[in-house]
Amino acid sequence: MDETTLFPDFESSDGGAYLSRDGQGRKPDIPYSKKKLCFVATDLHVLTELLLDLSHRDDCYFVKFSIKARDGMYLGRCFLLEDTVAGELWKRYKVHPKLMCSIQDDDFTAPFRDLPKAR
Repeated sequence: MDETTLFPDFESSDGGAYLSRDGQGRKPDIPYSKKKLCFVATDLHVLTELLLDLSHRDDCYFVKFSIKARDGMYLGRCFLLEDTVAGELWKRYKVHPKLMCSIQDDDFTAPFRDLPKAR
């Protein structure tokens, strides 16, 4: 069965590696924060429900999650319109009992993207 059938609120992206969804706040020519929320969960249902809820926020730009687990863990991302909102939501979700949450600063990590991958 196709992943988009299992998760009809999301569509395939990044060559099929992720399922994604635009947030309520995504508009043409509106920039988004380079500080994104990163989630890791072993329960895909918990992760997808959280990302779907976040996508309904007016300040959410975009969400996505990995289709394939890495050693049982699924990766989720949430892109928001404001840095401060990323911080506020991180504070809320860092204590979630079913997932881990961190913030990734894309301005900081961009220079390292072309380095050889860790094994």
